[in-house]
Amino acid sequence: MLAGLLAALRARLPEALVAVLSADPQATTRMHGVSALPRGPAEIWRALRGARMLVCGGGSLVQDVTSARSALYYLGAMQAASWRRVPVAVIGQGIGPLRRAWIRRLAGRAFSQARVISVRDAESAQTLRELGVRPVVHLGADLALLAPAADPGQVQERIRREGLDRAPIRIGVATRAWPGMREPEELGRGIGRFADMVGARVAIFPFDRSRDGEISRTVARAAAGRVVEVETPAELMGLVAAMDLMVAVRLHGLIFAAAGGVPAVALAYDPKVTAFAAEIGLPGPLPVDCTGLGLAEAIARAWDGRASLRSRAQAAYPGLRSRALASVDLLASVLNGRA
Repeated sequence: MLAGLLAALRARLPEALVAVLSADPQATTRMHGVSALPRGPAEIWRALRGARMLVCGGGSLVQDVTSARSALYYLGAMQAASWRRVPVAVIGQGIGPLRRAWIRRLAGRAFSQARVISVRDAESAQTLRELGVRPVVHLGADLALLAPAADPGQVQERIRREGLDRAPIRIGVATRAWPGMREPEELGRGIGRFADMVGARVAIFPFDRSRDGEISRTVARAAAGRVVEVETPAELMGLVAAMDLMVAVRLHGLIFAAAGGVPAVALAYDPKVTAFAAEIGLPGPLPVDCTGLGLAEAIARAWDGRASLRSRAQAAYPGLRSRALASVDLLASVLNGRA
């Protein structure tokens, strides 16, 4: 998401100086070439001094499914910007679910003060309307749609190094832990069952290396696949595009698959997955507690219908990308004083 936002923003405002609040500032600077700061409240307060805009960009930042912590952090940053008289732009976000009444009240007040609001799906726009948010809410799309892919030659070299060129079919997997999911061994066996049937190689991509490493390794062992870790979003997007089928328990696994025209099977751990699947014409996603056998059967159906799934994704992608670009255009217009 950050890679997509930065690429689009640099094309429009090449002179802009960007500072990113990050859980790992050194890694963020190395990967994206920007100034990066820790995410602590004191650092936020200092970073806002003299800033022209606070951009709250991408992801399900304001939700309280796992805990109230994420919502409080980002709503607090928006409130701090208001106290500093720094305009706020909300770009490419998915809002909710918000289950706690007091969080909903805080969110309604914070978003009502934003200068620009562009959400990634219609459900998020509806949530903001229900919260009584006054500013116009623009329907954009996920900023990951704007991430550039790596050079094809580099991708093919990585495919060769990982041994993924030794089979005619490649299955990519993006998984994560989530309450109510089956054991990762069972999901891995389901993926492996289909891979054995068609002679495919399985590559598991940890989209969040700090959180997805253990479960990715477990799924890889059960599926007789391999974990493929990457350093940059561009390389990850390029590798996903080189798959013949993608199994995703992460929204951005689906998004990268759609960007590459790769047929996909989704497990709906969150309403945002169901919403995006509908936008790219995927059949109803599997429930997050599906069995390994159910997953294997769904993969087989997707494989049989891969030509149709590919054409639907390819047809939907340009419109989704245009919506994501339009949200960055809104931000650039405000910064240029045209809105």
